Amino acid sequence: MQNLLINNIVFLNRFDSILKNLLIIFIGSILYALSARIAIPIPPVPVTLQTLVLLTFSMAVGSRLAFLTFALYIFEGIIGIPVFAKPPFSGFYYLLGPSGGYLLGMLIASYFVGYLAEKNYDKNFIKSLITIFIGTIIIFVPGLIWLGFWFDQYHPELSQQINLSEGYNYAFKYGLLVFKFTEPVKIALAACITPLIWHFVKKK
Repeated sequence: MQNLLINNIVFLNRFDSILKNLLIIFIGSILYALSARIAIPIPPVPVTLQTLVLLTFSMAVGSRLAFLTFALYIFEGIIGIPVFAKPPFSGFYYLLGPSGGYLLGMLIASYFVGYLAEKNYDKNFIKSLITIFIGTIIIFVPGLIWLGFWFDQYHPELSQQINLSEGYNYAFKYGLLVFKFTEPVKIALAACITPLIWHFVKKK
């Protein structure tokens, strides 16, 4: 058994391994849905608590469960369960909207952050901070790539007025700079949470 934070939660250890994993995935998908709704509705991509929850949850559960949990969350949205951050809150075409690239980045980041947690990057603040920072970059790279394309191809007001290069200028402005205050705070919080919990676990 890997020495992950989730394996030190006594309540979950009452269940057999398969049921425990299913319960973790189910609870995680609910946390993603709830955190997506705690949002500042800035168009085209809202500021939510979802990245904070994703990075922290992935550090706690490891790569496989982190990836499967966020994959389930996306699947729930695709089949019509209203779990996404903004209207219409569900449906496959939501993935083609401005947030689609960020969701892909979060899926990739969940595995990466969970993998480094398996390598004990979750117990030390500096290693945790590095992991969370790289995980955040992984979220934003496909997010910005897709957002620039979306501005050029799909935005109802801008698609006839701008080229792809201008689309990426808009993506940088509305998909990165608007997060310049919120993301550093979330990175710092996510980097602190898991090592802090480990500190108390080790004291027991």
